[in-house]
Amino acid sequence: MKNILSLPLLALLAGTAVTQIHAGTPAPSGKGIVAAASEPAVSGVNGKLDANYGAINRSSTRGIGGTISVPLGHRFGAQFDGIYQHGFSTNIYALGTHFFARDPSKGLIGLAFSGTISQKFTDVIVGVESEYYFKKVTLGAVAGWDNYDSHVATTFPGLATHQNFVAARVYAAIYPMDDLMVRIEYQSRFNHNFYMAHVEWQTPVNGVAVFADGGVGENGYAHLLGGVRVYFGGSKPLKDRHRKDDPSNIGSTFIGPSSAGSTNTAAPTRIIEPG
Repeated sequence: MKNILSLPLLALLAGTAVTQIHAGTPAPSGKGIVAAASEPAVSGVNGKLDANYGAINRSSTRGIGGTISVPLGHRFGAQFDGIYQHGFSTNIYALGTHFFARDPSKGLIGLAFSGTISQKFTDVIVGVESEYYFKKVTLGAVAGWDNYDSHVATTFPGLATHQNFVAARVYAAIYPMDDLMVRIEYQSRFNHNFYMAHVEWQTPVNGVAVFADGGVGENGYAHLLGGVRVYFGGSKPLKDRHRKDDPSNIGSTFIGPSSAGSTNTAAPTRIIEPG
């Protein structure tokens, strides 16, 4: 019952964003962004590397991630993601791909794929992503099919008997300054609800940013991570990097619940045998 209201809301928000992005404020030609983008979808070949450390469900975790984005003509772009994360006594590897149309003055719409594998679980997400840009705010949504296969006892009821779910996230990224982003986010994973916050600040050192990411969810879920991110692709404000270079690494945005999904954090039950 708890997701009967949340999923239609996600669909409504995603649909509204897609409609606005495609139509948008009329360009000089009177067409939407797919037909007439004023700037290229990707400013040029660019990328980023990041490293993080923290805890998910009271278990320490650390990892690295990277992306590379390339223009595909003027209106379209592609991005390729990679992640290595260690946590819950297992190594986690993820690859992701994005194909999108974007007008940096209006928004983005595209397809996204993520595949994550470890000794404890596999997680595949295929979906659509969209963003709509205001002067100081980005509204975004991702929604798709999620196949999650846990090989161990799980934190979340249902994962032991089901593998196919809707994975979705809706977020608002606020830019108080062009080099500072505060993002608030809701995620639906495994028919459970999660609430996230992310802060990123680009330092005066060109291309170097620091970030912190926290979240809570059902069944006692919690995470707190921090790290450093290095951008490649010229000198520009953080907001322009997000809107003119690379979308978020899809694996990083879903890694917390994905990792915790295959971890039983409940205290073990002591069994006393008759004697």
